Amino acid sequence: APDTAPPAAPEDASAQLAAVGELRVGAPFGKAPGDAAFKSAGMREAMEGDCEYYDRGTLPEGMSMMVIADRIARFDVHGEGDPGVRVDARPAAAPVIPFGLWVGMDAAEAKKRLPAGVVVSPHAYVSPDGDYLTWTDKRANLALRLETLNGVVTSIYWGQPDAVELIEGCA
Repeated sequence: APDTAPPAAPEDASAQLAAVGELRVGAPFGKAPGDAAFKSAGMREAMEGDCEYYDRGTLPEGMSMMVIADRIARFDVHGEGDPGVRVDARPAAAPVIPFGLWVGMDAAEAKKRLPAGVVVSPHAYVSPDGDYLTWTDKRANLALRLETLNGVVTSIYWGQPDAVELIEGCA
């Protein structure tokens, strides 16, 4: 049977969205000794901006981190292989994501796990077959967004509200 977790309370939601391990949304990144263990995606050079993606380091396998102006802005998890492939339970090797979500889960089930106030909007590229489901904690200034395709979660990202609104990585 699918895991049916109750919706998170707002206080718990903030705690889940605020950090991945020791990495906290809004914290400085790039100058601490351990930061060299993270692998840069080269976005800063390619886009000539102040945004970069990192993976590895202390991030779980399959998760990346967006850094804007040398501060952690958001965490991202995308699926492996074909987007939109339904996965009925969180794979054992999948990174732990707030609210017990995972890429490949049923979008309706994912929405049930989120606190009240989820905003559904058409996906920029795959509408009408896909949507964004966005929940914002205004008190904590944190947000989470799911991308869906044909009723399946294809990507999950969370962190600063303006960062989760970015649809092409740093753009």
